[in-house]
Amino acid sequence: MKYMLIILITFGSPVIGEKQKTFEMKIPQESKTQCEKSAKTFSFGLPIMKMETRCVPRREDEDAEMVRT
Repeated sequence: MKYMLIILITFGSPVIGEKQKTFEMKIPQESKTQCEKSAKTFSFGLPIMKMETRCVPRREDEDAEMVRT
């Protein structure tokens, strides 16, 4: 089964008076193992940036994309 790596990146912080902005990226992966390995490369954080990742089964009609939420 093919998987989709979903990465949520949130910039900004109410602490410094900045409105938060979130971007979502979807990156196709060949397997769950590859997806989980790729997800680990995105595990870092800064005080004004938060990053979350997850692996989900890929739908047949789903392509890679990046959207601002």
